[in-house]
Amino acid sequence: MIAFAGPDNAHGARPARYTPLWAAFILLWTFWLIANVATAPIVFLVMAPALLAGEGAGPQTMGLVIIATLYVMFSVFAACALIWLRVYERRSFASAGLVWRGAMGRYARGLVWGAAFALALVMVGALTAALLPGQTDEAMQDFSWTVLTRPMTVLVFMVLILGLLVQSAAEEIICRGWLLSSITMRHGRVVGLVASALMFGSLHIHFLFFGNVAAGLVALASVTLMGVMLGLYALGERSIMGAAGMHGAFNSLVFGITLAVILGTGEADGPLAGLNTAYEMSTQPQNLSAEGFVQGGLALLVSVFLWRRLR
Repeated sequence: MIAFAGPDNAHGARPARYTPLWAAFILLWTFWLIANVATAPIVFLVMAPALLAGEGAGPQTMGLVIIATLYVMFSVFAACALIWLRVYERRSFASAGLVWRGAMGRYARGLVWGAAFALALVMVGALTAALLPGQTDEAMQDFSWTVLTRPMTVLVFMVLILGLLVQSAAEEIICRGWLLSSITMRHGRVVGLVASALMFGSLHIHFLFFGNVAAGLVALASVTLMGVMLGLYALGERSIMGAAGMHGAFNSLVFGITLAVILGTGEADGPLAGLNTAYEMSTQPQNLSAEGFVQGGLALLVSVFLWRRLR
């Protein structure tokens, strides 16, 4: 079963071949390890001044590390999958959903849908904060918009958003492009969707180790359901471009709003330190929240709609 619009065969008479399901999981984490090893020298250079001064890596330094990781690690991660796709599987990029015709339009539509999805979650968070007054309300009363207009803050936001778009596109190339197409062609759509979503969720397994376990499980389930939704969206468009836009807009808006709140309420000393705080809040869930359940529930509802439409 062909997942996307492109031809399977990228090398003339040589037939395409597809990675077994068990091997795909091993390769996913092998590529992840290669990407981290490739990023390590850059991370060391960023941290070297603080380390040579006998200091630990502070929040500002860690903010730079996060930015470097978004650009370098995820680019190498996606490159590993694309090389495997062409060299071992002998497939065209189009067969993995990298369809360039109409790509800008699909990506723009995905940005709109991703922004709508993110805004729905933000509204739930704002409503929850309004119904449960406390320290958050007092902090928001002292919110400073001036902080967000400073040149350094604007620059950090621009670099961050572009990095999140790179990260999101890389994850779509790997999970909805390579994994979904390869598994679907070997085992069918249902197995392809479920397996690629579970592997996408496995990339966020750190939710369970650096915060509240129950909150981490909810976050992990929500991410996995979003993987199903993005997979169905990609299959419906026969391209991963729209899914990449949706993923990128969602990450950028949610992360960007979190960073804006941190900086505006004075919870961090500078945009890079705030970036590190926002990252910790996003990847280390400490408490169960309405947003986690709503994210998963909304992704499930959209998935049901997309599945019915696809059938």
